[in-house]
Amino acid sequence: MTEITKDIELELLKAMDSYNAIAQLLIDKLITETDQPEKAAIRAGHYFEIQNADLLNGQENLSGNWCFDVHGEHCMFMHVATGQTLEVSLGDKESIANLDPYFFYLFLKTTEQFRHLAEYFESPFSDTLSFFEKLERDQKMINVYGVNFRKLNSVE
Repeated sequence: MTEITKDIELELLKAMDSYNAIAQLLIDKLITETDQPEKAAIRAGHYFEIQNADLLNGQENLSGNWCFDVHGEHCMFMHVATGQTLEVSLGDKESIANLDPYFFYLFLKTTEQFRHLAEYFESPFSDTLSFFEKLERDQKMINVYGVNFRKLNSVE
């Protein structure tokens, strides 16, 4: 892993905030633009009920040109034109802010404004995991479970 300076760390923390904001927007699109069988439970925060459901508008993609694939505990969103990719944890409302090291790396690599940050992680999974563990030691992230981490909101 290339040395991460304080300035780069701040950029990475901002990228985490951006990931979280986009993930929330995409989950909201998925809930409102698809025919989810358990919509009431999902609106109550039970995101594990989200399924690959038909779009209400009869189109192939969510508005904004996003495709999605619900699988297991995740939903993969990909922007059809740019290739920007977010792999979002499902569970409850807080779960969407969970970051898996490889999936966060993939977000960096496929997001134009953050692409330069992906270069700091020579080994996409292990280097990003090491960075998350450092942030956990610095009390800027918490380990939620396994290799899933979440940025603490009080971090600037």
